[in-house]
Amino acid sequence: MPPELHSPPSPQHTFFNRPWWAVGQPLDGQGGLRINETATRARAGLLNVISAMTLGVLLTRPEWDPVLYVGPFVLLDMLLAASTGLTPLSPTGVLGTALTMRMRPTWKATTPKRFAWGLGATLAAVCLGMRGLGATPGAMAVVVAVCFALTWLEATLGFCVGCWLHARIWGCEVCDVPYVRP
Repeated sequence: MPPELHSPPSPQHTFFNRPWWAVGQPLDGQGGLRINETATRARAGLLNVISAMTLGVLLTRPEWDPVLYVGPFVLLDMLLAASTGLTPLSPTGVLGTALTMRMRPTWKATTPKRFAWGLGATLAAVCLGMRGLGATPGAMAVVVAVCFALTWLEATLGFCVGCWLHARIWGCEVCDVPYVRP
């Protein structure tokens, strides 16, 4: 490869953080921990499939009561990701990381992602609360549809609404690792 087409080396993306409970990985010359956005988007894609299936079942077979099963899983997954990162405890984070191990990582700040995952956990808790209070499947479907839209935006367009909100509320000076054109 000609030297002018060679991009600067990117930090190696590892499966586990060091220490394993750290929410991200430190990068030389960058403040704070960073998280692999490529793996995060893969995770969002997995959650998008889960929300699409849940939405479909809610609208076609509400007697199957999918929120009772999917809600606790998503709530736990979001809380685990927000507290320990994508690996090793978040099931969708582990799968998203495994799916992207051979792909070039894109590094983002962890704080906005943790905020977004906290919002995801809140949506899951709201849906579970609605289920517990006897809400109609249609009302729960609205919350699941919001989850579907948010995970679709993240997975396909790379737009994280929670990260955007975090930046608008608290600002984020270290949100993006600058891209160096080769």
